Amino acid sequence: MVPMYRFPDGAVVPLYYVANGDIPVKKIFNTVKAVASDFRMQVLMLMFSVQSAHAALPTTADPSNAPTDGNYIELIKGYAYDIVIVFGLVMGVMAFYVVAKNMIAVYGEIGSGKKTWGDMGMHGGMGVLLLVFVIYLLTEASTVIFT
Repeated sequence: MVPMYRFPDGAVVPLYYVANGDIPVKKIFNTVKAVASDFRMQVLMLMFSVQSAHAALPTTADPSNAPTDGNYIELIKGYAYDIVIVFGLVMGVMAFYVVAKNMIAVYGEIGSGKKTWGDMGMHGGMGVLLLVFVIYLLTEASTVIFT
């Protein structure tokens, strides 16, 4: 079966005529022009059909230790405290990632015979102790920074 090309005006010709240049250039140009005109009209209709929405902006969340109204220095300190807490959580996640990466590396070396299961248990135990220590230090730092 010969692949066919259908023009927007309904004319159908074999696709190899289009590839060989047997179709007049003017007909192809008019087809492209019609498609572009339709697209421009659709874009214009879409632009004018969209209406603007007028809604109130949401209020900002108060920091976890919100001060009284009008005390902007304490408000900035409250937001800084929350930012430090978030950075502490990110550091805890990074520590967990390092421990998990180390455990996966040791597991890979067990398969090749370089390490034993005892080594993996030791890395796991030390990793848990490291995570507990990091979480303890972050908790202490959060109470020391803003007192």
